[in-house]
Amino acid sequence: MEHFAVIQSIVRAGLAGDREAVDKQVLRLRERLEKAGETKEAATLERLRAAARDTQELAPSRVEMSRGQISGETLEQGINPPIDRETGARLCGIDFPGRNGRAPVYGAVVSEAVEGLLQEWTSEAALQEVGVSPTRSLLIYGPPGSGKTITAHYIAARLGLPLVVARIDGLISSFLGTTARNIANLFDFANRYACVLLLDEFDALAKLRDDPQEIGEIKRVVNTLLQNLDQRRSFGITIAITNHDRLLDPAVWRRFETHLQLGEPDETARESLIARFLQPIEAPASTLRVFSYCLAGRTGADIERVCAAVKRTLALSGESHDGPGLFHALSSVLARAPQHDHVAARILAVDQEAFVSLIANDGALSLKQTEIGEATGYGQSRVSDLKKAKRHLPLLEASHAQ
Repeated sequence: MEHFAVIQSIVRAGLAGDREAVDKQVLRLRERLEKAGETKEAATLERLRAAARDTQELAPSRVEMSRGQISGETLEQGINPPIDRETGARLCGIDFPGRNGRAPVYGAVVSEAVEGLLQEWTSEAALQEVGVSPTRSLLIYGPPGSGKTITAHYIAARLGLPLVVARIDGLISSFLGTTARNIANLFDFANRYACVLLLDEFDALAKLRDDPQEIGEIKRVVNTLLQNLDQRRSFGITIAITNHDRLLDPAVWRRFETHLQLGEPDETARESLIARFLQPIEAPASTLRVFSYCLAGRTGADIERVCAAVKRTLALSGESHDGPGLFHALSSVLARAPQHDHVAARILAVDQEAFVSLIANDGALSLKQTEIGEATGYGQSRVSDLKKAKRHLPLLEASHAQ
C-alpha cells in the first residue's frame, strides 16, 4: 500500500486524540496524493479538513479571562431587560451565544484581526507591561450581509459572555428627553452585569452633530451616548455595528479603540462559504471554484441565499447531487434573478455553453478541462471545442456595452 506509513500516522494520532497531529498527517497525505497526480482524492481530503475546521466546537478555544478584567453580576436567563417607560417596549434583548457554533468564515486579514482581538484577553499581563489593557470597544462596519452581527455573536461566545443586544433605532422616542434617558438606562443595565453590549444600527443616533437637518435634541442624545461610551470602558466590552460608517460623528469613532471593516469575502473565503452552505451536499473542488467565480463580489449573506436556492432547485429537479447537477441548478437560479453585477453570472444565466467557453479561456481561473468537465458535465472534447470557438465573446462584448 503506497501511502500506508502516512495512514498509520493518522490512525495513531487519532487514537491518541491529538487533533493537531491528525490534521498535520492528513495534510501530508494530501500533498503526496497531489504529487502522485491523484488530484480528486487530494481535493476530497481538503474538503474533509475544511469541514472539520467548520464543525469544531468553540468551547476548546474559549478565551479564559480573569474576573478582574470584566466586572459585574452574572447575567442569567430570566432577568428582565430595561424598558421604555412611555411605551413599555424593551430597550434591548439578551442572547446567550452557544459555544457549539461554527466560526465565521473570513478572509485572512479579517480573521487575523478578530483572533488578535481575542488573544488580547489571554495576554493581559503582557499588555500591562507596556501600559495598555485589552480592547474594550470595537466598531464593526461594512455593507449589509457582510457578517457584522455574526462576528459580534462569535466574539461573545469566545469570551463566554452573554450578549446584550440593543437596536439604536429602538431607543429613539418621540417624547422629549426620553431617548437620552433610554440610552442611560440601557448602559446602566449593561454596566451592572458581566456582558458584551452590542449596539446595532449604530448610525441611527451617531450621526454628524453638525447636520443642519437635525434638531438640538439629537445633538443632546449623541452627547449622552458619548458620555456613556466613555463610562462603559470601566465596566465591560462594547461592540457597535453599522452599515453606514460615513454617517458617524468623528467623535464617535474616537470612542472605539478598534475599527474592523468587513467586506465581500475573497476567493478563498467564498469557496469555504459555498462548501459550508451547500452541505450536506459534498461539492467537488472544481464546483466550488465555478460557484466562487460566478459569485465574486457577493456578500456572505448573498452567497448563502444563492446556495439555498440552488439546493432547492436541485432537490426538485431530480438530477444527481454532483458537480453537473449543482451547475445546472446554479444556472437556473441565476436565470431567475433580475440582474447580476458579475459578467460570469450574467453569461451563465443565459447560455451554459458560452459560460464553459468563458472559464476555459480564463487563464486566471486555472481550471483544467477535466475539472471543467467534472464541474459542468461537458465532455473534454466539447470543452475543447467551446474553448476554440470562443462562444462567450459575443455575450462578453454585449455585457461590456451595457
